[in-house]
Amino acid sequence: MSAAARAAHAIVDSPPHLIVDETARRVCAAAGSPSPLDFHLAHPAEPVLAAARVSAATRSAYTGRALHTSGIRQYVVLGTGLDTSALHAPDGCDVWHADLPGVLSWRAALLETAGVPERGVPVPADLAVSDPVPELVRAGLRPDESVFVSWLGVSMYLDAEAVRRTFASLGALAPGSELVFDHIVPPADRDDAGAEYARAVGAAVGAQGEPWRCTPALAELGSWLEGAGWSVVQSIAEPDSVPAGFWDRSDALRPMKLVQFTHARLSTADGTGRNG
Repeated sequence: MSAAARAAHAIVDSPPHLIVDETARRVCAAAGSPSPLDFHLAHPAEPVLAAARVSAATRSAYTGRALHTSGIRQYVVLGTGLDTSALHAPDGCDVWHADLPGVLSWRAALLETAGVPERGVPVPADLAVSDPVPELVRAGLRPDESVFVSWLGVSMYLDAEAVRRTFASLGALAPGSELVFDHIVPPADRDDAGAEYARAVGAAVGAQGEPWRCTPALAELGSWLEGAGWSVVQSIAEPDSVPAGFWDRSDALRPMKLVQFTHARLSTADGTGRNG
C-alpha cells in the first residue's frame, strides 16, 4: 500500500510533487493486477487514497532530506517493506534493510521480478520482540561509526514497550547517529480530516490483525527518547513538513493532523551531536 501511494503521487496528483518513485511503480506492476496502484489510478480523488499518498510522499521526502544533509554513510531502514529510499541514498552510503524474514523474502522476489537491483543487506529482525542492533552488526554495520536510521510506518503497529525498547536499542549506536520516524498522534490532537482517515484505515488494518497500538502524546514520546539517550532535533506535523505553497492546489490532496515526524540525534561526548 505504501509503495503504491508513493508511485501514484507523481502520476495522479498535480505538481508540485514531493517525490517521484518510478521504482515503486515497477514493483507494484510486478505484483500483478489488480494491485493497490490500480486503485489510485482509477480513483485518484478518493479521500482515503489521497490521504495515503500524502502520508507516503511527505514522510519519504522528509526523511530523504534529512539523510542527504546528515553526512552519514551508514543507512538503516527499519521495517523496510517495499521501501525504495536506498536507491536514492548518497553515493558511498552503505545500506541495511531490517524486517521480518517473510517480508524480506517477499521484497526480494518482487524486486527480482521487477528487474530492480537491491541496494543493501537484508537483516531479519522482529522489532516486536527483539533488539535489531546485534543483527545489524552481524550483517556488517560498523558500530563505531554514526548511523542514520529511517523508521517509517511501523511504530503505530507496535505496543509502547516495543517502541521504547527499540529507542533504547538504537541508543547504543555511535554518537552522532540520527533517527527519523513517524508516529500517530493521540485522538485529541487530530483534526477532522485526520480523525476520518484514522477511522477508515483503522477499520481496514484492524480487520487484517494490525490495529494501531501506539499513539503517544508528544511529551510522552519526548520522555521515551530522552530516556534512551536521544535528543530531538525537530518534531513537526506532517502537513507542516512540505515546502511553502504546496497546499495551494486544486487536486484531491489535503493537509491533515494525524502523523508527526521526529528527527532525533545521539549526542557526542562533548554534547554537540555532530556526526562521526
